Amino acid sequence: MDRSAHVGHVWPSFEVTVERGAAVAFARGLDEPAPVHLDAQAARAAGWRDVLTLPTFPIAISTERVDLIYDMLKRLAIDPARILHANQRFVHHQPICVGDRLVGTKRIGAITDRKGGALTFIDTVIDYRNAQGELVCEDHCCLVARNT
Repeated sequence: MDRSAHVGHVWPSFEVTVERGAAVAFARGLDEPAPVHLDAQAARAAGWRDVLTLPTFPIAISTERVDLIYDMLKRLAIDPARILHANQRFVHHQPICVGDRLVGTKRIGAITDRKGGALTFIDTVIDYRNAQGELVCEDHCCLVARNT
């Protein structure tokens, strides 16, 4: 199946507000000791708008939209049981703090077959923008589908 026609596909945007409980729980779950990631007063004293999220926090946002992954796999005719998470990286253009309202837009960046078609690598990006439309963070994810 030629999946290249799906490169560039964009899903409808979604809105998210960064919640205090989620940001602090994420930091605690990673044993983060820095007060700016745990306490609003400490974060403000350090010059942040509110609690500063950890750089990997967007993974917590994207996992709330797992429906987008399932829709993508359905579009590509890939059995979810045959995928592996290959990598994840984040490119930050601005800090993300508790209370920030973001708009996320997911797209398929690339689809590459390897090992003679035995593996398909699917690269996606979720761009998160603030209320002014400025790019805040890029969430790059690569999934691998086993085709054999």
